[in-house]
Amino acid sequence: MSFGSEFSGGAKKAAAAALVFFVVAVVVLAIMQFQAAFTRTIPVTVVADRAGLVMNPEAKVQLRGVRVGRVASIDEDPGRGKVTLKLDIERDQVKYIPANVGAMIRSNTVFGAKSVELQTPDDPSPQKISSGAVITGDRVAVELNTVYQRLVGVLAELEPVKLNVVLGTLSKALEGNGNKLGEGLSGLSRLLGTMTSRGRAETLRNDISSAGRVIDTYADAAPDLVRTVDNLTNLGNTLRDKQSDLDSLLVNLTGMADAGNQTLAPKKDTLITTLSDFTQTATLFGGLAPGVRCFFEPIARVALGTGMQPGGVFGTDTGFFKFNATLRPNKDSYRYPDDLPKVGAEGGPTCMAGLSNVNQRTPAPFYVADTSDRPYQPRTSPQVNPKRLFQLMFGEYPGPGPK
Repeated sequence: MSFGSEFSGGAKKAAAAALVFFVVAVVVLAIMQFQAAFTRTIPVTVVADRAGLVMNPEAKVQLRGVRVGRVASIDEDPGRGKVTLKLDIERDQVKYIPANVGAMIRSNTVFGAKSVELQTPDDPSPQKISSGAVITGDRVAVELNTVYQRLVGVLAELEPVKLNVVLGTLSKALEGNGNKLGEGLSGLSRLLGTMTSRGRAETLRNDISSAGRVIDTYADAAPDLVRTVDNLTNLGNTLRDKQSDLDSLLVNLTGMADAGNQTLAPKKDTLITTLSDFTQTATLFGGLAPGVRCFFEPIARVALGTGMQPGGVFGTDTGFFKFNATLRPNKDSYRYPDDLPKVGAEGGPTCMAGLSNVNQRTPAPFYVADTSDRPYQPRTSPQVNPKRLFQLMFGEYPGPGPK
């Protein structure tokens, strides 16, 4: 009896079923292992302007060329013009990914499938990426599929005949000018590089913002500008109609200039000397200007009849020159050496205390200046001098005179 005859038909069927189950389990486990079903992950979201035509779920998520996760799903939002990529990041790789990591959608080849490349910034955060984090995609690499798709859409709107004419004309214009075109493009590249540098870009942005405000200002002032242009048009028409008179005026001005030159040129040295000598006199008049004004201003007011004095100053009614005088008590007699003259006044003339007001009925206050060794001490309160009062009422006072 053979060895196989010892097993019944049911045992063989059970063994076959177990074998099939084992093979299926191995295959399922392999597929699940391939799909990272047993890998612990955290969800992360990437928001980008677009994902590209060859970005699919299960695409790789890499950091410095090492796979750290996969793309779980791709959701498009046409209203916002954004694409949301759901990523599954492996938990054992989270410790290498900073919280302020960036993302870029790129492909290794022109026609190859895209992947998400995580980019570590220059100043990585000490904190690590966490579950539910949202990353903004910096840019998406251009793929030829997208270029072809857009080009087909553009060509569908063009007429081949007109396009042929334009290309032919452009070809003739560029024939033999390749070097100049290359130099122009190189210069444009350098110019754009200079304009987009860090400092220049900020300045350009501020200039554009300021230009907007300037344009708004010009827009508000447009009616006035148009009115000014119309007035300039009328002025131009007037000058055109009066062209002969303008020519005569210019000829007369030229003749007057020649005559003035013939008159003044021989005496230029004398004129220069006279003006130079007049400098000191002009300086003196400049210092006395307030006093001169203070003298002539009230005269002009009265002469014009704007003051209290009727009939003017120089006798338009009576023929007399009018003054406003005030009688004041006499000062003490001259005493030597207390009253020796002293020249120390400074400050120049002044019109203080209403000196130029012809309606002023009170005497002007005494102008204190350094003109004597005796100090000026004005009274600050009323005082009675019996000796002075007796002298005014009865004449000579017996004894020494009042002080």
